[in-house]
Amino acid sequence: MAICSVDQDSPVLQAGMLLRRSMVLGLALLLSFGAAGQDSRPPQLPPAQAAAQKAKKCDDAVDVLARVLCTKTLRVGVRTGYPPFAFEDATGALQGFEIELAHQLAGSLGVEPVLVVVTPANRLALLGEGRVDLVIATMGHTLQRDREALFVRPHYYQSQTIVLGRKELQIGGLVKLRGNTVCVTVGNSTNAELSVNGARLKLFDKASSLVDELRLGGCSLVAQDDSFFASYLQQPAFAAAYDSKFGFAPLPWGVAVARDGGERLADVLALSMQQLHISGALQALARKHGVDSPFLAQQRTLWSSSTCAQISALNDPACVKAPLDNQLPPTSFASRVDQLEHFIYQATGTRVTLAMFKTWVALDLLLEGVWFSLLLVVGAVFATWAFALAFGAGLTSHTPWVRWSMRCVLWPMQSTPLILLMILAGVVVGALGATSPLVALAAAVLVLGLFNGSNAGQAVAEAMLTLREERAPAQPALSAAVYRARTQMVAFVVNATRGSPAASVMGVPELLTALTDVASFSSERITTYTFLLIFYMLLVALVHRLADIWQSRLALSGGAYA
Repeated sequence: MAICSVDQDSPVLQAGMLLRRSMVLGLALLLSFGAAGQDSRPPQLPPAQAAAQKAKKCDDAVDVLARVLCTKTLRVGVRTGYPPFAFEDATGALQGFEIELAHQLAGSLGVEPVLVVVTPANRLALLGEGRVDLVIATMGHTLQRDREALFVRPHYYQSQTIVLGRKELQIGGLVKLRGNTVCVTVGNSTNAELSVNGARLKLFDKASSLVDELRLGGCSLVAQDDSFFASYLQQPAFAAAYDSKFGFAPLPWGVAVARDGGERLADVLALSMQQLHISGALQALARKHGVDSPFLAQQRTLWSSSTCAQISALNDPACVKAPLDNQLPPTSFASRVDQLEHFIYQATGTRVTLAMFKTWVALDLLLEGVWFSLLLVVGAVFATWAFALAFGAGLTSHTPWVRWSMRCVLWPMQSTPLILLMILAGVVVGALGATSPLVALAAAVLVLGLFNGSNAGQAVAEAMLTLREERAPAQPALSAAVYRARTQMVAFVVNATRGSPAASVMGVPELLTALTDVASFSSERITTYTFLLIFYMLLVALVHRLADIWQSRLALSGGAYA
């Protein structure tokens, strides 16, 4: 497949073709000499066995280009659900700008493309594991990703992140996002900037889910590359309801190959990308798929200039665009964290990524999350205790209106899920214009205490009524009822601790919220949420232990409540 229509006498094209032919010829000679060194006339094998041996040799090739040319296939990681770049048509076939670019690059190598669907969360992992040869999957070129993959330059597109929402919402910039929930995709390089400015992030694996949630009301604001929203904003109904609030972080997109063994493949693909820019074929391809990009017009002019139309220009900073510098400041002990990860891998074979300890942004989020989680649990425990006493006394009050008031509050507490109560409280707090984390914390403590304390108070009230029947006409003290209902009290105090992560839906920056933010820009969730699980297991165990100590001491002094 021809990648572009250019003058066959073009010195750049001739040089590029000569380089590619030389590399292929060199590889063929290398393979033939290796075989001749063992036996100039190897025995003939059955076709099936010969094919199997050839496939094994291809798979064992360390150099990615050698494997590609040996197998005659180029495994390309691509996205789906991201029109007009990559999507499935009515028949289920992959279409789009990046899909056709994958075919163009495979054609320049004389091989067949094999498309492998990837996501932002796993595209770099699949590339590093050798399950794809290159990735063309709306991936921005950043300094952070430069450590994980080798990007082919020139780049093929440039976008910026925009925050989009309903037209009636007024958001003036990043600093105005504090306290607002923003829906994002996992692995987006700009998520860290949103998090640092106080936005609460809600994660999705697919960009298409952002639009679905926006329309359903699950997200009031979404953040994604402007390229993704381009096709939606061309729809009259969508454009009438939603608009872009602001944009930030211009980001070049690049084709990426593996750092280990992908150098030669990157060199060959760089020549192809250069010719696609010079000829205007890449710009024409973008227009064909409805991708309007001033960047591609600028790149065509740049690479057609006398300075950049040479092979040597592929390493010239004046021609190639630098990656976005979005690296977060590392902690002073980041290297030791890397060593610990390596040690765990060597000892167990399990890859662990402790992203929350590697950058100051992530560490600050972690420490803030731990602090708010502890405040939340302490507040929830005391609130549960206080409401239990209040409901225990109110439900057994001799004043009818007090009893009925308590029952009216108890009924919705027992029939409504905790998460729904949290959401309702968050709506009320938001309607009042209170976006402070401390206000959200106080509201969450109130909900947790009311939800668990009302149920514990009912147990205290039932114990009180039983004691009144047993000791009539004497009036037992409330402390005696608490002593008898101590097991239920402990259960609901522990339950309040277990339910504390639900406060994240209200915007309380506790540990679940903090680690969700860390996962949003580290692209790592297994280790992050395992850490979260261990933290809450230990926290619940601690509260349970303290409650058991209280219960034991109460039992020892039980005679005082008889």
